[in-house]
Amino acid sequence: MDQISQMLVNGQRDLSWFEENINDLRMKYNNEFIAFHSKKILEHDSNLNNLIEKLTKKNINLSDVFIKFVSKVKAIL
Repeated sequence: MDQISQMLVNGQRDLSWFEENINDLRMKYNNEFIAFHSKKILEHDSNLNNLIEKLTKKNINLSDVFIKFVSKVKAIL
């Protein structure tokens, strides 16, 4: 499998993991942004800029992670 295909497969696994664990994530990280990769939470913060700063300080490539806002309240868009 080439690198791009592998990235797509891994990304889909991470998004599936997020959806499968959304209720637990809501309990633990309510009203926070979470950054995750390989089914692991790398960082979290209620402020997106602070979260990005934390990731940058850890030399985590932002293109390698998913960032999602987690809330117990469902947003209607």
